[in-house]
Amino acid sequence: MRTCWFPVLLMIAVPAPGADAVPTSSATIRIAAAQPRARLIDWHIQDPEAVLAKVDQNLADLERLLNQAAQQDCDVVAFPEDTLGLGRWEAANEALRGEVLPQAVARMLARFGATAAKPAMYVVCCNDHAEANGAVYNTAFLLNRDGKEIGRYRKVNIPIHERHKQRGDKFQVFHTPDLGDVGMLICYDMVFPEAARCLALQGADIVFHATLGGAAIGDADVSLAAFRTRAVENFMYLVVSQRGNGSMIISPQGKVIVEAQGPDTLAVADINPLGGREGGDAMNHQRDMRARLFRERNPAAFGILSDPNPPVLAKVPATITEHEAVRVARKVLTVGEEEFRAADALLRAGRTDDAIAAFGRLRREYHGSWIDRKAAERLAQLQP
Repeated sequence: MRTCWFPVLLMIAVPAPGADAVPTSSATIRIAAAQPRARLIDWHIQDPEAVLAKVDQNLADLERLLNQAAQQDCDVVAFPEDTLGLGRWEAANEALRGEVLPQAVARMLARFGATAAKPAMYVVCCNDHAEANGAVYNTAFLLNRDGKEIGRYRKVNIPIHERHKQRGDKFQVFHTPDLGDVGMLICYDMVFPEAARCLALQGADIVFHATLGGAAIGDADVSLAAFRTRAVENFMYLVVSQRGNGSMIISPQGKVIVEAQGPDTLAVADINPLGGREGGDAMNHQRDMRARLFRERNPAAFGILSDPNPPVLAKVPATITEHEAVRVARKVLTVGEEEFRAADALLRAGRTDDAIAAFGRLRREYHGSWIDRKAAERLAQLQP
């Protein structure tokens, strides 16, 4: 035992290069993760001007959250994915996206920028955006205290049913004088640990996550555990903004500092973006664990992470094409719920044979969706 113990102690006793130069600050920043209620624009509307009028109404409501944050002396306000509530409308009106999205996003950035510039707050917001070449990206925007854009991030990891949009191709970190280095992720990105790690390796001190869902495929407990894990495995602050519920701020230690309570509320916390990262083990303690964590990696062994066709895919072949997944998703977001309610109405009216036929059709038409699963439950009751 002694012959092994001595060199281990010697190795740990040598300071990591630059460890004494870890940046620290005692300055605190007040951050608000917004939790607005759902304000979904009706997908039946096909007049672009009428859609933009609804966008303006939503912006007026969301500006009230900005003003609430200003009254609480917040330095940053972060909004969820699909900030403008256009996602469901887009599913039914793809041909109009190129006309509506640029104007809608321009209005969002202008109005949020003007409102937040008065109290000098940063703003993070997120919405699908049509670029000049017509490509649509799910995009997060970071606005400076003066209301001007610092940078934007295009969602990299897109689920199969959103493949009608373009994927971003890089993770970016934006430097600020008082928040430190800032990264942004959107919804499904958080399911992939590599996404947060890519930002952490670029020095991100805080990551804003605009989302409509969780951080893992599973129930709420599993998702919360994943959020906390993403924070602590990278020793970064994580600000989660979600519509309706789930907005929270998590420390680099993986602790939930604050959660929003109810719709149209804010989760507000004071943090030190450059602090709160103390940690270590019995042999070595650090003021900022990133000084060790990212030197103790062995990236030479990680090659499979960038393999586009890893062996596991041969074990689990695809069960649905991208085209079919996109088709199903668009119908689920639009006519699907109406058709499910109609089938349920047949059941309640005692028209059992018609209900069986309707639920069978729904299973075929909405394969793999919640409508498929609920229809299967109804059929199990009707056809034991």
